[in-house]
Amino acid sequence: MLENIGISIGQCIHMLTRIADKALNKFWRDASARKHPIIDLQGNLSYSLSNEDGLLYVRNDFTASPYDEFEFVFGSLFLPDPVQELLSEDSSNDKVLLLMVYGESTQNLLLSELDMSTDYMLDLPHGEYSFFGLILDAGTEDLLDSTIYAIGLPCEDDLNNPDLESSYIENPGDILEFVDPTPIEITGGGPYYLNLLMLDAEQIPDCPLLLSDFLQEDFLQSPL
Repeated sequence: MLENIGISIGQCIHMLTRIADKALNKFWRDASARKHPIIDLQGNLSYSLSNEDGLLYVRNDFTASPYDEFEFVFGSLFLPDPVQELLSEDSSNDKVLLLMVYGESTQNLLLSELDMSTDYMLDLPHGEYSFFGLILDAGTEDLLDSTIYAIGLPCEDDLNNPDLESSYIENPGDILEFVDPTPIEITGGGPYYLNLLMLDAEQIPDCPLLLSDFLQEDFLQSPL
């Protein structure tokens, strides 16, 4: 179901194996501790900042020339009732939300930790990007051994649309009607607004529920 959504989320997870173990382990420890780390494929590590408006500013480390133009992308999350219930089953401190941004032209991956209750923004050089979200078990020592609770996909609909909530509850299999699988082209005329619809992983047919299984399945089906 997810293989045709831009570069697949499985391929992005597979790309995490390219990051040096020491850097990725440092990222995961900081993410589990809610320090809002950011990492790219080269292992460059930085941290998000909160601005005066309460937005989480995700500083990006994509390779870009000094002449590249950048645009702001403002992001929001839609967590339907089933996902809210999933998060309330135990302390939300046991779960961590990650944002993956893949640059089609640079073929770089930006991975950052977000707050589940806070909007965010990032600045990106012009180009095409795929965006994914993951809610993971924060209690594992290794990121790639973590359980996937929910997957976030770009939503083409207004997040305040009541049909979105009712469709999710009544017909979860049809929820991908609200998802736009096309990579987002960032050009002039920003800012841009990104809505991520969080899907309960258990309601996605044939979706592996462990990152390690997701990675292994993608490696067998569509290796990079």
